[in-house]
Amino acid sequence: MLTLVNNTDANDDIVPEAHGLYRLHLKPNTQMAIENKPVFGANITLHSSVLKHDNFVATPDNILGWLDHCGLSHFAVKAETDNSESEDTSVLLPSQFLNAEGGILRVTAPTRIYLISKTPIDINKRGLCLFTPVK
Repeated sequence: MLTLVNNTDANDDIVPEAHGLYRLHLKPNTQMAIENKPVFGANITLHSSVLKHDNFVATPDNILGWLDHCGLSHFAVKAETDNSESEDTSVLLPSQFLNAEGGILRVTAPTRIYLISKTPIDINKRGLCLFTPVK
């Protein structure tokens, strides 16, 4: 049996989310390792499971990696814009999105992560990922 669908109440307006898309960079001269436990001598050790997927949702209970005593100071966050003439000069702090309590790297809220690099050389050049907070 076929059913007729009333499309008169369809919502075809696409409204952008209030939060944006951000890029996570490592600051120059940051020593990075990729392993499933902290690496002595590395400023940042990314958990190897983080690099297994192209995109995923991280929650505050997920361990993304480990940081040395300098904590989040190894990261820089920049807003991604599709408008090259954008003059947004707001400062984004890594602590708005990341937590380094006890040297363990976690997100502060559920976050959709899109990896853009998977090797240390590429991560240092282009950044680790694009991310956006999820409601």
